Amino acid sequence: MKKILAAAGLLLAMTACCCQQENLPLEGTSWKLSKMESIPATAVSAEEDAFTLMFNAADTLVAGRTNCNRFFGPYILNGKSLKFGDLGMTRMACPDLQYETSFVEMLSKVNGFEIKGSDLKLLDGDRVLAEFQGTQAAAE
Repeated sequence: MKKILAAAGLLLAMTACCCQQENLPLEGTSWKLSKMESIPATAVSAEEDAFTLMFNAADTLVAGRTNCNRFFGPYILNGKSLKFGDLGMTRMACPDLQYETSFVEMLSKVNGFEIKGSDLKLLDGDRVLAEFQGTQAAAE
């Protein structure tokens, strides 16, 4: 009986270890918006590179795209604290600019983040502002 319990415990431990997904790093990962209250899912999924973020650790610069324009700017990372600096942006006129405005305003409110596996949450205190899905960037 002890051998059966030991084998079951070992199998359970092995299963738990093999199924845990390692957290993607904030920097060097391509992040695609998956959920934000003021942007409908149809707008989020309309284009593959819409509403994206990419953090570059070497320059501490973030770059990305809204549903219309590209942006870039500095960020400050300290543990789980994250703040965006002033962002530069292209200025094309596109339909649904209200979604771009909501996205950029959300970035200005961010003061923290949380990563679980390939899911990134941008936070304002304990409040989730937006959720992103990450994919590891190709090594350069």
